Amino acid sequence: MTDIKIEPDGLLIPPQYIDGLGPTAIVRRIKGGLIVESRDQAQAREELRALVERIRAAVKSDAPSDAEIGAIVDEARTERARRR
Repeated sequence: MTDIKIEPDGLLIPPQYIDGLGPTAIVRRIKGGLIVESRDQAQAREELRALVERIRAAVKSDAPSDAEIGAIVDEARTERARRR
């Protein structure tokens, strides 16, 4: 397998590294690296991040009950289903 190379114009990623991501692969910089993912993976990651934020907001200083966490997750699932 061809190695990833740093070229004068940027990073060269061989096609076999991103096979299966589809024609809309997304490459973005993060501190200390890159994320290469499909649009579906990016959307799923963003939805998970938003869900974690909602749970953290609900927690504040007290631990949420199982019912509270379940309600937040159900609400997120309903919102996701509406967007599709």
